Amino acid sequence: MSYKVLALKYRPQTFAAVVGQQATLMALQHALDNNQVHHAYLFTGTRGVGKTTLARILAKSLNCERGVSSRPCDTCDMCTSIALGNNVDVIEIDAASRTKVEDTRDLLDNVPYAPVQARFKVYIIDEVHMLSNHSFNALLKTLEEPPEHVKFILATTDPQKLPVTILSRCLQFHLRSLTIEQIIQHLGAVLQQENINFEAAALVTIAECANGSMRDALSLLEQVIAFGERNVTAMAAQQILGTAIRAQILELLEKIIIADAKQAIKIVRDLAANNADFNQVLKLLQTLIHQLALVQIVPDGIVATVADSAQLVQLSTKVTALDLQLFYQAALLGVRDLPYAPDIVIGFEMIVLRMLAFQPVMVNEAKPISIPTPIPQAATTVRDWAQIIPQLNLPGLTKVLAEHCTIVSWQDDVVSLILHEAQKPLLNPKHIERIQAALRIYLKNNVKLNLTVGQVTAETPAAQGQRLQQAAQITAETNIRSDQHIQQLEQTFAAKILNIEVE
Repeated sequence: MSYKVLALKYRPQTFAAVVGQQATLMALQHALDNNQVHHAYLFTGTRGVGKTTLARILAKSLNCERGVSSRPCDTCDMCTSIALGNNVDVIEIDAASRTKVEDTRDLLDNVPYAPVQARFKVYIIDEVHMLSNHSFNALLKTLEEPPEHVKFILATTDPQKLPVTILSRCLQFHLRSLTIEQIIQHLGAVLQQENINFEAAALVTIAECANGSMRDALSLLEQVIAFGERNVTAMAAQQILGTAIRAQILELLEKIIIADAKQAIKIVRDLAANNADFNQVLKLLQTLIHQLALVQIVPDGIVATVADSAQLVQLSTKVTALDLQLFYQAALLGVRDLPYAPDIVIGFEMIVLRMLAFQPVMVNEAKPISIPTPIPQAATTVRDWAQIIPQLNLPGLTKVLAEHCTIVSWQDDVVSLILHEAQKPLLNPKHIERIQAALRIYLKNNVKLNLTVGQVTAETPAAQGQRLQQAAQITAETNIRSDQHIQQLEQTFAAKILNIEVE
């Protein structure tokens, strides 16, 4: 008996066997059981999520010898021939190889004729977006007034390329990418039926590399099975799928979190020396940032290897939720910018440096701020320079200068500030006089202001404002993306958010 690949051997033959897509399954089953079947369906979604599989199951449900039902018998001659792909009344076409209008016309010329054996003549057109404009026009005429004995099932990975005239005449269902948990559960069931030993960590690695595609997951699983001589181990999965760098990426993220720039760049260059795929590295970095955020907010919401879980929990205590959001935003921008970098390693290093640059600078514990005497009564519990500046009513560049300073010491009669070296051009005696005069009014005493230029060890009000503005932008974007109405629009029309501008 010839060997059958897992993706074909375990291809679902009934609605009950389909993994995920519950909303679509429920709608199709209700339509079949209540005799409300539409004349044209459009299944959209990325590769390997079940578009063609659902089309074949729908064709069996319509033509099963036991009658139209959401539960085809899968044993009659009609169901068997459809499953094998040799039923004369169920016509499958790959639009990518038949784009010419002549091909479409030849196909549609047979539409008026009744089916030979089946109840309905079913046309399954895969990658329908590949048809030419003339082919779409020819198809449109048939979709407008289809014969009662004909059903069309269209499938595409790119619905945006379909004319609205075609979309408006189809009942559209968007099939979502499968979750890591769904893929892991299905792979485990397959391995149990195949009587193959496996490690749970290996399935996690395979599921992450599958990118939501069950077909890809089964193909990757087959590679690991062959490599491990019918033993699916975490080591075999990492070696065959090239994900052994996960530990290095986790270490890189740790160095970013603790602001160890030297070691972070060293890890990047070690990866480059080992010819790492930095597109894959960036993707894995995004995944780990996401998992860290989940550990903080929803501890049970991650799927991680046994080795990773303890590290993720420990690392999550060293970073704030705000910083994780900034890191993720920097990674998203990196995906956009990486193709424009002069070199992919340089581009990735800049992403890492961007993450390091956006972290708030903390006060150096070795040089604490000295406040030997309390502030006078007029300004008591207010010692935050960022809170004091708005009270001083400083004009223009004088305020900009003050915002790039931090407090070194604050005594009864002397307030000492330090200006960041990079902002030295702002230094001007008139600005210092204005700040001193405003402080005297605010504190109601004849305080003297000392302002020097040097290395700032605390977060300046300007840096704080930039950080808070960035955080507010991220929060606003997150709220927009998570809005149920926006998500419903994305799901209904297979839409994507291209850009968000928040005022």
